[in-house]
Amino acid sequence: MDPFSQLILLISVVSFCTFQWLFHSVSPWASSRTSPGFLKLTHKQKIEWNSRTVSTLHALLVGLFCLYILFFDEAVNQDPVWGDPTLVKINVSITTGYLISDLLLIFYYWRAIGDKFFVIHHLAALYAYYYVLVSSLLSHNRTCRQDGKETTKSEQWWFQVCSWC
Repeated sequence: MDPFSQLILLISVVSFCTFQWLFHSVSPWASSRTSPGFLKLTHKQKIEWNSRTVSTLHALLVGLFCLYILFFDEAVNQDPVWGDPTLVKINVSITTGYLISDLLLIFYYWRAIGDKFFVIHHLAALYAYYYVLVSSLLSHNRTCRQDGKETTKSEQWWFQVCSWC
């Protein structure tokens, strides 16, 4: 496994742990000090409150990162399709950790926040993010031509399209 793949995996694991910590510790602590009504909520309402708080924090973090990539990442801006998506993959790995964390919380607190459509949404997003994180590694490490020469970007794109079928 190359070092970049290990970094992506590490970021996903740290993201997962961070969002679990935010849900179980930071959100209840901060909410009880900033919103007097939080302590009057039922257990089920507190779970939903904490879930929405963490979701909002995730959206702010990833959204700001996306804006940074949009305005300042030269590699992606010069070639949005084939540019070096290093920062994009880091952002996707943060979201992967969040989605796995949230999916675990949905299953654990099913009576409070469980919804089959949330599960479908999370699984579809995780599938797409897996494809983003893994497919480019496979296409860069694989030679698809029989003569052993490197493939062009258009050939790599075509092979990826064909692999979907």
